[in-house]
Amino acid sequence: IFTMAGEQYRYLENQGGGNHLIIRNNVINNARFHNQESFIDTWYSGLDASVRNMVQPVANTFTTGFIPHEEVTWTNAAINSPTNLYQFPEADADVSRVVPGGTPRAFPLSVADVTRLFGNRQERRLLHIPPYGAYWMLRTPGASGHGWIVSMGGWMGGDRLNTWGGPEGGARPALIINQ
Repeated sequence: IFTMAGEQYRYLENQGGGNHLIIRNNVINNARFHNQESFIDTWYSGLDASVRNMVQPVANTFTTGFIPHEEVTWTNAAINSPTNLYQFPEADADVSRVVPGGTPRAFPLSVADVTRLFGNRQERRLLHIPPYGAYWMLRTPGASGHGWIVSMGGWMGGDRLNTWGGPEGGARPALIINQ
């Protein structure tokens, strides 16, 4: 965990070439799957210019595919990661990275990102947010009208309606910065 311009972030990955994937160490409350991009865009526009100047371009729109929750097979409960993402090739390939010609911006992580970057469900939890932590939205759709989240307990699931949400969680923006 580190702080830039008064905002806490968690370091996720060195992507090479001086690029680093980071994620806000908090959520933007009340965002829903279907409207999280507008919450994230508003948050990003309010970032200190010193941070925005480091942000690298990502895809203008992500090719997310979709993963019906009921079609996923899982590792054990302590890890709670999908074992059959390969059966959903678009979703499996939806990995956050710099895209020349894209747009410097904040974005939600995908199921593929979370599966790759977090070793188990405990690493996905936001326990520092009282009283029980917070859930956070991913960008990967589930079955029609549903979206994927990370629950307060760190469980991943794609069985929430895309309008589901509330003050206990929301969007969790990620950035790729260069330094």
